[in-house]
Amino acid sequence: MDFHYSTWGYRIEPTETGCRVTEWNEDLRPESALEFSKQVSGIDDRTHRNRQTMSGTLERLAAALERKG
Repeated sequence: MDFHYSTWGYRIEPTETGCRVTEWNEDLRPESALEFSKQVSGIDDRTHRNRQTMSGTLERLAAALERKG
């Protein structure tokens, strides 16, 4: 089955002191697939989980850039 489940990306905006990076995603799963997705992944709240993992990614990115700064 060829199905695109989500789209992810980053927005990078200049600020006075550097830049602001925003990670975003769009969940493209049809409603009919949501329950099956929960069963397969074991994740009940995908939106909450994505926010957690995106926050972690952005924190690691900031830490890596600060070390190089």
